[in-house]
Amino acid sequence: MRNVRVYEEAWPLHTPFVIARGSRSEAKVVVVELEEDGVKGVGECTPYPRYGESIASVMAQVMAIGEQLEAGLTREQLQRLLPAGAARNAVDCALWDLQARREGKTLSQLLGVALPNRVITAQTVVIGTADQMAASAAALWQKGAQLLKVKLDDRLISERLIAIRQAAPEATLIVDANESWHSEGLAARCLLLADLGVAMLEQPLPADADAALENFVHPLPICADESCHTRESLPRLRGRYEM
Repeated sequence: MRNVRVYEEAWPLHTPFVIARGSRSEAKVVVVELEEDGVKGVGECTPYPRYGESIASVMAQVMAIGEQLEAGLTREQLQRLLPAGAARNAVDCALWDLQARREGKTLSQLLGVALPNRVITAQTVVIGTADQMAASAAALWQKGAQLLKVKLDDRLISERLIAIRQAAPEATLIVDANESWHSEGLAARCLLLADLGVAMLEQPLPADADAALENFVHPLPICADESCHTRESLPRLRGRYEM
């Protein structure tokens, strides 16, 4: 018999996280704890309003399967009980953590995969004035960040990107528009990004408008984000995205 605990936590952010959809100054998460035979597994998730999720709705989803979790619900059974989303993610992570701790193994050992010696991750430059974004890029580069993810909305694109490129001329840049652009003018923006050495453009168009990317000729890879949720999303992305 497992003990199940579900609760909310809020973590203040060092810097407000500003993207095209809005700004937040704290990270609110739902934490799931599963305890069995004195061993505790923990998972967490961030509910995403973009997909109709909230702290309350995600906690309700988890608590709705509380009896099954207490009775020994497996990861395979979880896939059938909850849809893909924040709630299933938190429970799935808690189940993996519980198994790893019970068996005294790392997650990589459970999965049978070797960990890489080094992983380069992207550091985010949030939306601000051109000067603010340039200063952020320069500071991140000086701290050792090699890959910068630049958040943009539909305004001041060239001014912001030129300032960032001048501030961090050797950094690898990727741009994330978070669905804020339109098909009109997209070709010219892609050319600008390519001229500035941007390596990839992420989700420029709204997910329900990305059919405009079919047969769209562009000089840099375009990556799906909001358009891709599960493997079932993949067929409709063919011919629209490279990543």
